[in-house]
Formats: sequence, structure tokens, C-alpha cells
Amino acid sequence: MELHPDYIIENLDQIGRKEGLNLLREWIESSSESITRQKALEYYGSIDTGKNFKFFEHLFLSDEDLKLRLIAGQILKHNYSNNKKLISLLEYTLRKVDNVNQRLFAVNTLTSLDTVKARKLILEYLKELIKKEFKDNVKELPREIYIFNYNEAIPGLILDICNNLILYTHYTNKCRYHVTVRKGKIISLNCESSNLGRLSEITELNSLKDLEHLQLTRNNLHSIDGIQILEKLRTLDLSHNKLIKIENLESSINLEELNLANNEIQRINGLDSLKKLKKLSLNNNLIEDIDNLSHLTNLEELNLSHNAISEIKHLDNLNQLLRLNLSFNQIEKLTGIKSLKNLQWLYLNDNKITQISEISTLHKLKGLYLSNNLIEKIEALDNLVDLKKLELSNNKITRIDGLKALNNLQELYLDNNKIKEFEGLENLTNLIMLHLGRNEIIQFRNKNIDCLKNLNFLFLNENPLDQKSWEQFKKRFKYP
Repeated sequence: MELHPDYIIENLDQIGRKEGLNLLREWIESSSESITRQKALEYYGSIDTGKNFKFFEHLFLSDEDLKLRLIAGQILKHNYSNNKKLISLLEYTLRKVDNVNQRLFAVNTLTSLDTVKARKLILEYLKELIKKEFKDNVKELPREIYIFNYNEAIPGLILDICNNLILYTHYTNKCRYHVTVRKGKIISLNCESSNLGRLSEITELNSLKDLEHLQLTRNNLHSIDGIQILEKLRTLDLSHNKLIKIENLESSINLEELNLANNEIQRINGLDSLKKLKKLSLNNNLIEDIDNLSHLTNLEELNLSHNAISEIKHLDNLNQLLRLNLSFNQIEKLTGIKSLKNLQWLYLNDNKITQISEISTLHKLKGLYLSNNLIEKIEALDNLVDLKKLELSNNKITRIDGLKALNNLQELYLDNNKIKEFEGLENLTNLIMLHLGRNEIIQFRNKNIDCLKNLNFLFLNENPLDQKSWEQFKKRFKYP
């Protein structure tokens, strides 16, 4: 094997076709270099004399290198399409060869042959596959599968179903993925915790043109690639990986939900084409600035919690936003939220916020989470008449006030503050749960809560209650 395959093919006129074939065959059969073997086989196929069917058949069925097998198959397809043995080989592949790539190749090649026998083989195989794997879902499949006229070309829809069901069997039985099929097409693929290093490791992912939901959480992905052809994707979960940037999503124009949580992303970008996006999760990353979101005008949920954000900005165009999570960041001032008129749920807990006057414009808020900040005063809540849940635990609040307008409030959390007086709650007639534990309240009387007809849970644990207060509280609620 002194002569390299490149040299052999470049000097074929001097070496001669017969000797060239012998030398290339020696490389294919004897070399341990995978890439060189593949190149030698491609050259061999290009000068093949049409008398080597058995050689290619042997490689296609037996070689340890899958890529080399498929190269041999392509040579058989192009050089031996009129050989009577080819259909028998393809039939054997469909029924006996336990390799999904070769089965898909067999269907593709039989389709290209376009003979009655080839069509019959595909349809009979498809029926057997349905009977074995999909007998409970036969009604979903096209009736044409069972009344097909073998004298006509097989419709693309039926071929797509055949390929999808082959992949379904492989994904569920070999890969242990969770797969959902609708009308014979794979629409959902869950590859969670599959130790994937690249998306290309998912067999024939780009063939799943009807895929709507793809879950790839908890793998070892370092980049986003290989999904450009999946234009029907509606949800994509890439959380808990090792991604460092957002990329290659330009074709995912129908995406509605994107989960990139728990990665190593530092910047928000690469989302310009996702005009239909409704839910975006970027929590638990390394993001410092809110940027490049202004075009996501249909966004309804945005999660940027557990990052390193110090300023709320560039959210003015997100008029449809209903839920915003900026908890566990480094935010000190509540700027940049006034325009979010439709916001219903706002999470700002675990930051460094000192005052909340900017909240006053968010009239539709139902849930406001401000625990674990540096707030000293409850203020600017008069317009939040739809508010049902308010969390202000673990702040520096000394008085309960500013709550008179919150008639619809059902849950109030004020534990871990510096409150001394049980007061300012008279108008909260719909309150169900009240947390006031770990404050400085000394006196509690039943009259304090007589107006709170719906109050079922009151927590006053770890307050310095006097004896009478403790007795009344214990009698009224029967728990600490």
C-alpha cells in the first residue's frame, strides 16, 4: 500500500484501470485508516467496471465502519440499479439488518428504482411495521396505505410515514428517547439525559421535518447546530447543557417556547427571527445586560432569574409580557418596567431593591414577589387593585401600611421584617393567608382580624407576643 489512493486516481492512465482497482481494493481491505478507506472506496466506485456487486454487497452488510457501508450502498444504487440481486439485497436489509441508516437507505433506493416489485416491498414492509408498532393507531394513518395501486408511484406522504416509523422504532427501542407520533409523523422528541455532545448524534434529526417539540435538556451540548431544517419547531428545550452562546436559530421562525436555562450564556443575542416567541427562559446563566429583546413583541413570559443583571432596561417593546422573572440578580432600582402595562406576575425577590415607587403603573399585576430585598416602606400599590399575592418577606419594613386599596389580596407575606404593630390590614377582606412570623409584634388581639372574614391562616411564630396575645392567637388558630 505504498501508493496513496489520491496518487492512484491521479495517475490512473499510467497505472491502468485494472491495477488501479486492485490497489484501491487493497487499501479498502487492509488499511486501518477510516477516512483513507472511505476515500479509496469512493474512487473504486468511480472507476468500477460493473463486475464487483459481491464486493460492494459484502462491504454494505458486514464492514465495521458504518459510513463505509453507506458509501458501498450508494455505489450499488448508482452502478447496479439494473442488477436483479439489488432488490433482494434491499429486501434483506429492510427485514434483517438492524441498522436504521441502512433501512432508510433501502427505502430510499427502492423508491428510486420505481418498479412494481420495489413499491410492493416498501408497502408490505410498512404494513408489517404498523402492525408491529402502531396497531393501536392505525385509524390515524392514510387509508391509501392499504388500497395502494402498485402500478403508480408511491406518494411522498406515505414514504415520509415509512421513514418516520422506522426512526420511531429506532428512537424508542435503541436510543430510549420519548417519542410522540401523530398521523404517522414524529412531532415530539425527548432526548433528555442522553449524554449527547452534538445534535448530529441524533440519527437523521434533519429528516424530522414535521417535528414540533424537541427536548434536549441535561446533555453535554456546547453549541446549537443541526436544527436549521426543523422549521416547524414550536418548542425547543436546551436547558442544563454547556452552551456559551445563542446561535443558528434563524430558521426556527415558528418557535413559541425556547428554554436555555442552566447554561453558560453571557449575552442575549441570536433571537432576531423568533417573532412568534411567547416564552423565553434564560435563567441560571451568566447574563449581565438585558439586550436584543425589543423585536420579541409577542413574548408573554420572560425568565432571567439567577443571572448577574444590575439594571432593568430594553423591555419597552414587550407590551404582551404577562410574566417577568428577574429574581436572584443584582438589581438596585426599579426602572425600566413602567411600559409593561399587561404584566400580571412580577418576580423581583432576592435583589438589592430599596424602594418600589415604579410599581404604581402596573395596574394588572396579580402576583408581586419582592422578598429578600432592602425595602423599608410599602408604597405605590394603590393602583394594583387586582393584586392577589404580595411577598415582602425578609426586608426592612417597620410598618404595615399602603395596603388599603388591595381589596382582592389573598396572600400576604411580611415575615422576617421589623414590624412592631399589628395594623393596616382592615380593608383586606379577601385575605386568606397572612405571614407575619419573625417580626417584633408584641400585641395581638382577635379584634385585629375581625374584619378579615376569609382569613384561614395566620402565622405569628417567633414574635415576642405577650401572654394574652399568645393565648388569643393559640385559641383562634390552634397552631403556632
